[in-house]
Amino acid sequence: MKILWAVSSVGKGHIMRDLAIVNQLRILADVDIDWLAPDPAGDFLRNRGYNVLECSSRLAGSGKTYEQVFAGCAEEFNLMEYTRADTRLHKHDFRISAAAWKESNYDLIVADEAFWLLTGFASRWDKKPAPFIFLTDFIGTKAMRSRLRDLFTAWFNNLRFSFSHMGPELYLYVGDAEEIPDESMGFLLPGRRKWAQKHCRFVKPVVGFDPDAMQGKRALRKKLGLPEESKIFLATIGPEGNYEDRVAIIEQVFENLKKDFPDAYFIITCPGAGAKSWIHYHQFLDNLYQYFAASDFVITQSGYGKVTELAALGVPFIAIPLDYHFEQEYVMGHRLDRYGVGKLVTMRDRTPQDIAETVHQLLNMEMVAVKVDTGAEVANIILNSGDISR
Repeated sequence: MKILWAVSSVGKGHIMRDLAIVNQLRILADVDIDWLAPDPAGDFLRNRGYNVLECSSRLAGSGKTYEQVFAGCAEEFNLMEYTRADTRLHKHDFRISAAAWKESNYDLIVADEAFWLLTGFASRWDKKPAPFIFLTDFIGTKAMRSRLRDLFTAWFNNLRFSFSHMGPELYLYVGDAEEIPDESMGFLLPGRRKWAQKHCRFVKPVVGFDPDAMQGKRALRKKLGLPEESKIFLATIGPEGNYEDRVAIIEQVFENLKKDFPDAYFIITCPGAGAKSWIHYHQFLDNLYQYFAASDFVITQSGYGKVTELAALGVPFIAIPLDYHFEQEYVMGHRLDRYGVGKLVTMRDRTPQDIAETVHQLLNMEMVAVKVDTGAEVANIILNSGDISR
């Protein structure tokens, strides 16, 4: 089976779940995959030996637009500004992508929140060369501030989104219906949950490891070179915007925790160098989920991938969204409430002391691990895609 796989380049959560699915596909069948992946996702995949199509470098939206909008932010990241900018590039990126299927025959096209393909096929900009499967973990957008321009952008995007089911043969929602806010997408528009129940097939959250096969905490710590007896606190901070401010806040949180846990081991993964000699800073940790499993508590950015891994492992955690980011704040808040794991905490209205107190409250609470899949469920759906009507 030859597959054209397109992935959004906003964060690495999409890529990691896609690779989990691809690994399962390769176990089950002989598959050949070409990737449509704008940078930085393209670089991530190339460095790991995957075949990223040359035309990916000419895609102008997704991660590139995300970084450009973030670079222009003085204080907060306005996700509506990103969606406006990215949507304007959908037709350009769809035309660039079309060259891929003009030059090669594919049995299937899979898109993980590659909205330029979803828009293009739903709008009939070109004839689909193969069955099209679309994956997502949120339904519609939402303006988080009462700004007229943002409110209109969210409504108009949701109007277009309400017809997006016309694009794919199969619309996969990664999660369950109950985690989707049961509210309207806007004036005269359908409800988010009802729309998904009508048009989506639901699959379990995807992670790239089997939680039941994980080593115990002590064995993992020995393997990773971590102290076996100390409490371990780990924080992950992404590169978006003025990340230095977020690093400084987490350092203050850790200072508060150090007063009560003087022998604890503190880790921060972030793009730059930190300022505290007693904190262990890393720009990157391979197989980060193993460090999650070895930790007593984790503070992470509220992205899909890391939150799903933590929920699957049953490790107590705080998810901190980028301010007014509807997916990280609004959607993820509903997801965590549904699963009853972790806690979403916004930095804008919490002091480091407040966050440290929340860590104390959650530290000894038993977390019920969320049932996830290693990618096999979606892989089997893909392998049975010959049954999808074209």
